[in-house]
Amino acid sequence: MADPASNGWPAGKVFDAATQSFTYDDLVFMPGLPNFESSEVDLSGHVTKNLKLRCPVLGSPSDTVTGPKMAIELALHGAMGIIHANQSVESQVNMVQAVKRFVSGFILEPFVMSPTQTLADLDKLKETKGVSSVPITHDGRLGGRLVGIVTARDTDLCEDRSECLCTVMTENIVTAKEPLAFAEAIDILKREKVGKLLILDAQDRLVSMVTRSDLKKVRDYPEMSRDLSGKLLVGAAVPAKEGQPDEARANALAEAGANLLYLFGDGVDAQLELIQRLKVKYPSVELLAGPAASVREAKRLVQAGSDGVVAGTGCDVGGDVEAPKAVALGRGEATMVYEVAFYVTRNFALPVCAAGVRSSAQALVAMGLGASSVILREPLAGATEAPTGGTAAPPLHHPHSLVSATGVRYGSSRAWERQVTVPRSVAMQVPHRSQVKAFLMYFFSGLQKGFRQIGFRNLQELHVALEKEALRMECRLPYGLQLREACIQAKRNSEFPLVAPAWSSLR
Repeated sequence: MADPASNGWPAGKVFDAATQSFTYDDLVFMPGLPNFESSEVDLSGHVTKNLKLRCPVLGSPSDTVTGPKMAIELALHGAMGIIHANQSVESQVNMVQAVKRFVSGFILEPFVMSPTQTLADLDKLKETKGVSSVPITHDGRLGGRLVGIVTARDTDLCEDRSECLCTVMTENIVTAKEPLAFAEAIDILKREKVGKLLILDAQDRLVSMVTRSDLKKVRDYPEMSRDLSGKLLVGAAVPAKEGQPDEARANALAEAGANLLYLFGDGVDAQLELIQRLKVKYPSVELLAGPAASVREAKRLVQAGSDGVVAGTGCDVGGDVEAPKAVALGRGEATMVYEVAFYVTRNFALPVCAAGVRSSAQALVAMGLGASSVILREPLAGATEAPTGGTAAPPLHHPHSLVSATGVRYGSSRAWERQVTVPRSVAMQVPHRSQVKAFLMYFFSGLQKGFRQIGFRNLQELHVALEKEALRMECRLPYGLQLREACIQAKRNSEFPLVAPAWSSLR
């Protein structure tokens, strides 16, 4: 029996008794009794079964949101980007590789030269590849016996460029033996105060290298999302439509080093078959599938071998709106997330990613209904790191404070090109026009404050409370309808500024 002193209703009663679906804005959680600070809240959550992020946010695989710049910036701040598929395979592969190169981690294929080569040869390498420091092996190949290293400090003052590298190289080298974790390599760089750390095998053969530039990035971005080799995490989208599953694209992206493949489609057999083949061919690559608007779709995706499921509709995550999804567009996002998460987490112990999230308040609701991560589209479309440079964001402006339900301002305070006045009672969800770093700071701060207000330190506690009916909530359906209508009217007014709705003159 529930505590008679508790307020609100458990999620089960809210959704089982409802005759209509709910959006994120239709639900509000009852406050808890926190005895901790919001800075103590741990936001880490799983995107897939084996992929966990410190900040459970994915950049939408839309061509107006996630390119290489956005993916790099998200990964540096503990989140992750999914490179869009609205381009050629070669272009998408190049974007994935650009993200992986930003933080080198263990450089598994460093440029190597032999002792008999000259400074002129090193100058040519610097002109073509931008490399000024190279290890020297006895045969000039990776895997050869290490004999020295040549850096810019050794060559800058040499006037005779025909001089052999063996005469200028440094033979006293700081090395380490594999197996070695990236964190251990960084510790050695700090302790020895060197710019390059060469990694050798048991036979003293060169196998990889770590540089000081990565040490600086680790210092500046301690929360960055990295794989075991120290490189940034990045995902890539792969369309899987009926009759044309893009398996060649998936294979190329997996070979390029993508940590996650998001296979988006409408639940057709081609999507399921592609999941099955990829799990056999690339078992180390995580597969995220969706979007699933119903439990039936989610069940098929999970049974095919997906490591995680996206709950939502095609338009929420940058994909095309297929016919089955168009029918589901009338359903509220909160209902889709709750039903899919309830089934998937309890029957398969897999995480669910929520689509359609536009603020930290909505992210809190999605996670409280069972999601472990969220996909952001509109809030990131106006960032300067987006492929459009922020021009894709609708030019909306709220003249009053832009405050989410958790009490955190996340919009720009500067007036935009066109101004649209909306009722004070409506908290407008507007795209953020600034660097994505600034938006993420406010977004994560708002999410932490929301966790504190309802009394939970981390996502695990929140999901346990949801299952045990300790998390209570109430419905506010008229608010959600008012908000949605206001957003539609504001967007319409921004496109046709001479046709202003009647309430636009209210203050």
